[in-house]
Amino acid sequence: EIETAIFAQLTSAVLTEVHGLRTLADALAALDVAAGLAQLAATRRYCRPVVDASLAFAIAGGRHPVVELTVEAEGHPFVANDTDLTGGVLWLVTGPNMGGKSTFLRQNALIAILAQIGSFVPADSAHIGIVDRVFSRVGASDDIAHGRSTFMVEMVETAAILNRATQRSLVVLDEIGRGTATFDGLSIAWAAAESLHDETGCRGLFATHFHEMTALAKSLPRVRNVT
Repeated sequence: EIETAIFAQLTSAVLTEVHGLRTLADALAALDVAAGLAQLAATRRYCRPVVDASLAFAIAGGRHPVVELTVEAEGHPFVANDTDLTGGVLWLVTGPNMGGKSTFLRQNALIAILAQIGSFVPADSAHIGIVDRVFSRVGASDDIAHGRSTFMVEMVETAAILNRATQRSLVVLDEIGRGTATFDGLSIAWAAAESLHDETGCRGLFATHFHEMTALAKSLPRVRNVT
C-alpha cells in the first residue's frame, strides 16, 4: 500500500510537468540526431551536399554508408562510384551477380535522403535537386497470405511507381520481369524503362540482366548505359 501510494504521488507529479518533459525530450532528440550526424560527417569523410530546386543529381565518389563500414572492418576498401542523372537521365546498370549493382542503387537513394534531412553525405561531392519522393523496386518476396506471388508483388510495386512518380522523383529499380518467361520479362522491363523516360522524365537507376535493353540508349536520348 505504501509503494502504491508513493507511485501514485510520483505519477501525479510527472503529469503536472508533462508539457515541459515532452518539450525537453523533443529537444534532446533533435540534439542527439544533429550531434550523431555531425560526428558521422567528421569521422567518415562525408561532404556537405548542394541541395537546390534544380533537377541535378551529380555525385562524385559516392559510397554506401553501411556497406562501407562492413567491408572496411574486414580489411577491404569500399570502391566509390560517380553518378550523374542531371536533367532526368535514366541509367541502365548492367553487370554480373555480386558485381555491386544493388549496392550502387541503394547508396544513391540513401545519399538523396541524407541530403534532404540536412545531413552531410558519404561522397566526395554531391549536387542534388530537391526530390519529392524516392521510389524503389528492390528485392524478391511474395505475399502469399494475400494471394500475391513474387511476380505479382513485383508488378504491383512497378505499377505503383509508374503511376505515382513525377519528374522530381528519384526512381530505383533493381530488376524487373524476373518471375516470368524471358521475353515476357524483357518486354515488361523495356516498357517500364520507356514509360519512365517518355512519360515521367524522372531521374532513375535501373539495374537489369537483360542486356538487350542496352539498345534503348540508341533510341531514347536520356538513357545511358553503365556497368
